[in-house]
Amino acid sequence: MSKYLIGIIMVLCMGSATAHEDIPAPNLGDTLNRTITLYDEERIGRNIYKNLQKNNYIIDDFLVNDYITYLGNRLSRNISMERDYSFFITKSNAVNAFAVPGGFMGFNAGLFILTQNEAQLAGVVAHELGHVVLRHSAEMMASSNVNSIPMWIGIFAGLLAGETEASIASIQSGIGFSVQKNINLVRENEIESDNFAVMLMNKSNYDLNEMANFFLLMQGDSNNQENLNEYFMTHPLYKNRISTIKKRAREQVNPIKNSTDDYFYVRNILESKMRIMKNMKYKFSDDPIQNHRYALSLVNSGKYTEARKILSQSFSKDRFNIYLASLMSEILWLEGKKSESKEILKKILSIYPNNNAISHQLFFFNIKDQVNLEQSISGIEYLMKYNSYNPQAYKILAEAYSKTNRFYKSKLALINYYNLKGNIPMAFKVIDDGNSSDKLTEYEKGYLKKLKNSILCTTNPPLEPIFGNKTCN
Repeated sequence: MSKYLIGIIMVLCMGSATAHEDIPAPNLGDTLNRTITLYDEERIGRNIYKNLQKNNYIIDDFLVNDYITYLGNRLSRNISMERDYSFFITKSNAVNAFAVPGGFMGFNAGLFILTQNEAQLAGVVAHELGHVVLRHSAEMMASSNVNSIPMWIGIFAGLLAGETEASIASIQSGIGFSVQKNINLVRENEIESDNFAVMLMNKSNYDLNEMANFFLLMQGDSNNQENLNEYFMTHPLYKNRISTIKKRAREQVNPIKNSTDDYFYVRNILESKMRIMKNMKYKFSDDPIQNHRYALSLVNSGKYTEARKILSQSFSKDRFNIYLASLMSEILWLEGKKSESKEILKKILSIYPNNNAISHQLFFFNIKDQVNLEQSISGIEYLMKYNSYNPQAYKILAEAYSKTNRFYKSKLALINYYNLKGNIPMAFKVIDDGNSSDKLTEYEKGYLKKLKNSILCTTNPPLEPIFGNKTCN
């Protein structure tokens, strides 16, 4: 495989949406579609996402997911879309972002943490959307000599072996087949994606100066040079890139840097999860965002009482801040004050009844405590309509079904969990266990057999048997 690998591609990007009228529509004609259809792209992307999940590279935190999805939707609503996009954060300190076939877009935690405001992060998200909508990875695939979808799935899956940083870097580096041709193609793609991003930033009223400032920030961060070099390898700077963006910024009127304070709270959560908070001196602050940051670090150290004390000052002043409330509820639950913990979440939901993160947290606590199981099951099932790619929701749902003796539904939820995590052998084991059980009806067993074949054929299909019928079309 090494002859295919070069460090110059724009990170595997692709999509199916038609561009906004301000941007020329991507060519979706015979040339690309003969090589890779939109369905093929979705198959490839879904398998890459599952492999990222399998290797525990994705942060499946509802507060984090809700925010990056909010930001992606705020930008992508200005595009006429033929399909949905999925945005997620990866467990990598490297400063980079990538989009894979099928509209799945990943942003490294390191990139998020380096940014200084939401507009800077929005510039990166908008740029990746440009690659996706303009189908740059499909264009790259069309120029290659690999035309088998199972081969593409296998190649990309193979890139995910090893350590987190190296594996994600491999995906971000991409696949190249003609070095000089692809260098030129990448440079053209960067210009196209920047132009597209400028359009999205303008439509969403984000400050374009901050998009340019982020590039300047990265150039000047000598302490993080290794991680920054990775970004510029996959997103090469071209002549006048920064000045061109700043020139377009002059046309804006009262652009925003932050739409809400959510950006700062989510950055705190990511710093906590990536264990960046070290040797902190804890003290009370008048700034609730800073107190939230301190409390997260204390929780990581198991110092729940100290965390509660430092958070209580800010929480008492703003009991409907979902980030303060979520953390305070978690602290109280860990301390064994479960009724008090859940009451905080219920009050938040009385104001924000559709908040995914708070709802999931309450249902999770109830299921673990074996209380209000029916209500919690219904709630999780509803959440899954909009969070179908979150494996943790399937896992807790499987536990809840098991506790209410719904054997078949528990099996289905567990199969979905393992399938999303890319652990196909375990998914098949759950299916086989179900089929050998006397707790399932013949209809249910028949469905599980069909499900097994469906999972098999949507991953990397094996060679067909020498004798007998084909397993996959």
